[in-house]
Amino acid sequence: MINFIKKNLTKFIESKRYLYFLPRPLRMKLFSIKKLKYYKTKTGNYYLPKYAYKDIIRNCIINDTIFDDHIYQIAKEYIKPNSIVLDLGSNFGQLGILFSKIQKDVDVYCFESSRYIFEILKKNIDINNANAIPFNCVIGNKSGTKLKIKTASLKDYNTYGSNIIEIANDQNNDFEEVEQKKIDDFDFKKKITFMKIDIQGYDLMALKGSIKTILKHKMPIVFEYSPEYSEQLNYTFSDFEKFIESIDYYVVKKIDYYNYLIKPK
Repeated sequence: MINFIKKNLTKFIESKRYLYFLPRPLRMKLFSIKKLKYYKTKTGNYYLPKYAYKDIIRNCIINDTIFDDHIYQIAKEYIKPNSIVLDLGSNFGQLGILFSKIQKDVDVYCFESSRYIFEILKKNIDINNANAIPFNCVIGNKSGTKLKIKTASLKDYNTYGSNIIEIANDQNNDFEEVEQKKIDDFDFKKKITFMKIDIQGYDLMALKGSIKTILKHKMPIVFEYSPEYSEQLNYTFSDFEKFIESIDYYVVKKIDYYNYLIKPK
């Protein structure tokens, strides 16, 4: 009994669950401190927000696991040597870094819209000596414009990576200006063998801005469909289905509640 209590008490302390006894305003102020800490893990070395205890992606990395490991395992089936991988929504960079090491001479294009997360992404690419190129932009179906998007926070989400790309209104001072680009704007010098999209509601727009690239490279694509975001952005899964049909692809399988794998017919 004593060992059971000791084991669970240790787990409670290590998980920082005791912080949830703090008043929410104070707790959120602590979680939002932007100080970084360097962590050595089994999947690489990472700078991560030290006090973002509720961030599930951060916690997975620190605990030596791969966030969205099932997507990583799918990517391993398709990524080829001397090719390009597109990682839309790179977050802290764990998947992008791992993608770059699956085969020889793989270049990973890592896209992240949040300026704060982008700066962390750059650090992590550098310290892992990953063959990856980071871009701070919103990937959509338009280019040549700048968007004022809400600054990422943990106030309403359990990870920085869950923040929807929400266009700030004139009354909102908590925003940052980010350039919008299409994947079709880029000139890729090698074959693209895999594309991952996880950009919190903008996945359909990103697909529409990638038509020429998709038709040229015919790579497998994993994208995310989140019903809660689609309501805000005024589309449904049927809009994805119409797009998938228009590029002569098909849904291979639903990977989990949010993610789908599609390939050319």
